[in-house]
Amino acid sequence: MPIATRAVTPLTRISNRLVSTKQYSEDFGDHSWRQQNHIWTEREIAERMETADLKHVPQNTSEFVLQKLVRVAYHSFNYVTGYQAADPPPKSIGYRLIILESVAGVPGMLGGMFRHFRSLRQLERDHGFIFTLLEEAENERMHLITCMGFFEAGPLTRVVVSAGQLAMTPFLAGLYIVRPQLLHRFVGCASLSNARCRLSDTPEPRACEPTLGSYLEETAVHTYTNIVTMAETPGTQLHTAWNDVPAPDVAINYWQMSDDATWVDCLKRMLADESHHRDVNHALASMPHEKLFGNDNPFVHEHIADYEKGVKRRAERALKRALEEVEGAEAHKTRSDKALA
Repeated sequence: MPIATRAVTPLTRISNRLVSTKQYSEDFGDHSWRQQNHIWTEREIAERMETADLKHVPQNTSEFVLQKLVRVAYHSFNYVTGYQAADPPPKSIGYRLIILESVAGVPGMLGGMFRHFRSLRQLERDHGFIFTLLEEAENERMHLITCMGFFEAGPLTRVVVSAGQLAMTPFLAGLYIVRPQLLHRFVGCASLSNARCRLSDTPEPRACEPTLGSYLEETAVHTYTNIVTMAETPGTQLHTAWNDVPAPDVAINYWQMSDDATWVDCLKRMLADESHHRDVNHALASMPHEKLFGNDNPFVHEHIADYEKGVKRRAERALKRALEEVEGAEAHKTRSDKALA
C-alpha cells in the first residue's frame, strides 16, 4: 500500500495543476482579464450622437459596390425583423441587435488574425495594429453578451446568427485578401471631423482632419441613435417598454456604470463604441499600404490612456476596500490601562 500511494501521488499533483479545482462564478472566465475598453462620459456620448448623420460618399467603383451591398442588406434586414424607424416595436430590436452584433464581431477578429499571421510570416513587429483590431472584436462580442442579458434568442435567431457568420467570414476574408483597405472601408466610418485621435508623435490629442469613411458602422450608429432617441421620447413603444428598465449587471461592470444605470444607458454606450469603430476603420481604410503596415499606429495612445485609467480605477477600489477594513477594525478597539480590554 505505501508503494502504491507513492506511485499515485505525483500523478495526482500533476492532474491538480492541469485541472483547476477552484470554484469560480459562471461568468468569471468570460469577463476577466479582458482588454481595457473605453469608459464613456455623458459628454463624449452626446458628441458621438451628433455624428450619426455623417456619411461617406463613395469615391470609386469598389466603394460604390460595397455601399450598395450594405444598403440592400440594411433595408432587407429592416423588413425581415419588422423594424420601423418612426416607432420601432421592442421585439424587432432584440432580433436586430443580436444578429447585428454577432456579425459585427467578425471583421476585427479576421483583420487581427491576418495581421498576426503576416507578422509571423514577415518576421517583424505589428506596432499595435493587432491589438486595435482585437479590441474592436472583443468590444463587439461584449455588446452581444450585453444584449443576451436583456433579450432571449430563439432557435430561428440562432440559425440566422450561424448562417450570417458562415456567409460573412469568407466574404470579409476575401475582401482582406484582395485589398485590406476594402475590409475596413466595408466596416468603417463616416467623417472624422468630430472625432478625436492621437498620433504617436504628438504629445496631446488633436482633432483629425475630415476625410473618407464608410459603411457597416455608419448603419450601426444610425440605428443605435434612432433607438436611443425613440426610447427617450414619451409615447413611443420603446419608451413605454424600456423606461427605467435596469441595465444588466454585465453592462454595469463592463462600462463602469452606476448601480442605477438603465438599459438606455447601455444603448448609449454601445452607440459610442460603434462610432469609435467607425472612425478606426475609416482611418485604416484611408491609409496607404505603407502606412497601414508601417510602424505608426494612430490609436495606440488611446489604448495606453484607457489602460492607465483602468489601473487607476482598480487601485482606487483596492484602497477603498482597505480603508473600509481598517475602519471596521477600529470600531472594535478601545483604550484601557488594563492588560486586556
